[in-house]
Amino acid sequence: MMKIGSPVAMLARVLTVGLMTVDVMADEDFYDYWGDGRAELSSYRVTQPRYGETHEGHSVMIFVTEEINRQSLIKVESNQPQQERVYTLKLNKTLKFLTGIYPYSVMTSVFSAVEGGPSEPGSPFEARKVTLSAQEWCGHVFEEVQLRDDAIFGDLNSYFEREGKQGWRFDRPDRFVSEDHLPIEIRELKGLFMASGETRTVQMLPELWQFRMQHKPRALVKATIRKGAPESIDLDGTTYSAIPWTWDYLNR
Repeated sequence: MMKIGSPVAMLARVLTVGLMTVDVMADEDFYDYWGDGRAELSSYRVTQPRYGETHEGHSVMIFVTEEINRQSLIKVESNQPQQERVYTLKLNKTLKFLTGIYPYSVMTSVFSAVEGGPSEPGSPFEARKVTLSAQEWCGHVFEEVQLRDDAIFGDLNSYFEREGKQGWRFDRPDRFVSEDHLPIEIRELKGLFMASGETRTVQMLPELWQFRMQHKPRALVKATIRKGAPESIDLDGTTYSAIPWTWDYLNR
């Protein structure tokens, strides 16, 4: 079942590197809202640059909770011991657009441990896995990133000869952020991620889709995240108090 158009789910893209989140208090009990097995959907019109032009398309964000295995990071569908499970908030983000001749279909999945983990003690929502699949008429690509306590592991399978099948690894730095994970963190569903007006410098793994478009080697980058003061926005005749978030890094 689905939760459609819930105010706490509304996000509006304001910049290539920015989002606005509706200014609401975190649920007193996160599990009362998210533990019912239903998904929450938000739909967007997008303008996607590709091949030196911009293309109209659409995107959907699907938020839902599920348990994954602590070691394999795969969804639990069997009678596994509780200590082998991690309760996650999953974000599936789809993107579809035409380049004039052929269509692109992209999906990114992010799995976030609701109660955090050893890498960020005391902080909720720690990224555990990010995957991306992209399909177009040339072929398709799949990439998976596993975020462990002390390291980040990537595995890429591509139809391009120069990419092919390869793996990569980075030590997990302090103040690490996955750009794909930010839409979960900045919703602040279990308390503040940053204070109003705060600017934070982090080590960021850019969106997998950005790597896909640029065909660049995987790398961590120095990035700056900013949380603005609440401001009013109008959506379909209803006014909401929203918080602007922006982030930037070199070559974004």
